[in-house]
Amino acid sequence: MTSKVQRISDALKVRAVHQRDDIAHDDTRRAITFAEWDREADEIGGGLAAAGLVPGDRVFLPISNAHAVEMAIAVFAVFRAGGIAVPINTRFSAKEVRDYAALIEPRFAITDIPGLVEGLGMERVWTTDAMPRDLPALPDQAALDPAADAEILATSGTTGKIKGVVVSHPDLMTGVTGTNMDRSRSTLHALPLTGSGGNLGIVMLPARGGATAYTQPKFDPRGFLELVRDKRPNLVYLVPSMLRLILDHPEVANYDFAGVRYLMTGTAPLPNDSVVRALKLWPHIRMRNSYGMSEGGVGVGTSSQEQVLKPGCVGRLPANMQVRDEDGAVINEAGVVGEIYGFQKHPRRYWRDEEATAASFRGGWTRTGDLGFVDTDGDLIICGRSKELIIRGGYNITPLEVETVLHQHPAVKDAAVVGIDHPVLGEDIAAAITLANGATVSEQELAAFCREHLADNKVPRTILILDALPHNPNGKVLKRDLKPLLEAAAEARKAAAQT
Repeated sequence: MTSKVQRISDALKVRAVHQRDDIAHDDTRRAITFAEWDREADEIGGGLAAAGLVPGDRVFLPISNAHAVEMAIAVFAVFRAGGIAVPINTRFSAKEVRDYAALIEPRFAITDIPGLVEGLGMERVWTTDAMPRDLPALPDQAALDPAADAEILATSGTTGKIKGVVVSHPDLMTGVTGTNMDRSRSTLHALPLTGSGGNLGIVMLPARGGATAYTQPKFDPRGFLELVRDKRPNLVYLVPSMLRLILDHPEVANYDFAGVRYLMTGTAPLPNDSVVRALKLWPHIRMRNSYGMSEGGVGVGTSSQEQVLKPGCVGRLPANMQVRDEDGAVINEAGVVGEIYGFQKHPRRYWRDEEATAASFRGGWTRTGDLGFVDTDGDLIICGRSKELIIRGGYNITPLEVETVLHQHPAVKDAAVVGIDHPVLGEDIAAAITLANGATVSEQELAAFCREHLADNKVPRTILILDALPHNPNGKVLKRDLKPLLEAAAEARKAAAQT
């Protein structure tokens, strides 16, 4: 790399010279080489500039994994134009998209689902098959600010309100390597390309290290197994719920995993029995469990089979992470539970939310809201959430955002949402409600109401109508008392469906 490589979009240009004909991204529908990715990013970056984009303008990118190649092109085109890329999960409801747009105030959008951004007042909206192109209008890359904001990643955090985590160009350059690499390196995944793992991990992966990124457009176990067989990646990345579904597939043992060297997992608690089953089925694979968050400052993973076999273990506690007590003092004693903090060289922040930024980012340290402890081996063990965040199939869901919708129904007097154990998803969403005087409503009607206002993965699968919710003397709902009731209701619902 030369001294002129200051942004990750510059790193792609170097890759386009040294690995011009190597495949960078492949979404099974389309594959692009490094040279093609670089050229299209320039053409579309120029098109955005010709349309009026100036440095700092935000570009909404609600693009599904069905067009993962176009997502990679669009993100780097925004970089080349000097704008800020805003990838958005296409599973967001229309209301969530509206609320997020009100926060971000994007000027333009590129999408493969144009209905999601209708009526948001943006100057121009392009579809992924008709992105603007004007190479002569491309700005001088050397004149762009190398320290500018690069992306805003949506996260629900723990407040129920969607926030935007700002990632800078220096942040994206962390870990960028030279041009030498093993040409056989490749990763297969089915993560949405809008969060920390999918965006910072997968979209940037080829430019950062020269590897090929294979994206399954929509996860299904058989299709993933077929891609492992056909693409022969040397690393596969699966969230724990995906891994469980693959392990449960009746023909999993018939698929060739000989070329896979690493199995990475993360984003949610990893059930220990999944680890045991995977290592028994694929004894040659090096399995790794990782832990991180969109807010940054946290990034760690196991490095040995012994570590990954420990329930809750995410690897040795690194120097940039600490476990602290309620007063913020570092805990040095093994086995003592505290909140996990992480230090970031290039601190992130929440877009236009100074209060939340001050609460989560302090002197370069990020509060995670996760509880953990360091064992006698020096390994970090994740043991729960300090807040009530529900992680369903790798997606962060706050009870508050679901409760808010339930409270909007005219028949609902009170509502409480908790996460209940699920054998595949890790956690599922369950709700207990009380009815307004004289009101009647069915669980099915409430679920249908939720589907109108929430992404489908946030709709409670179990809804229990009670005469009253349990409260403590201060009036707070005792959710720990509700959880066994809701788990029993979920089991009853499952048994009824099988009869």
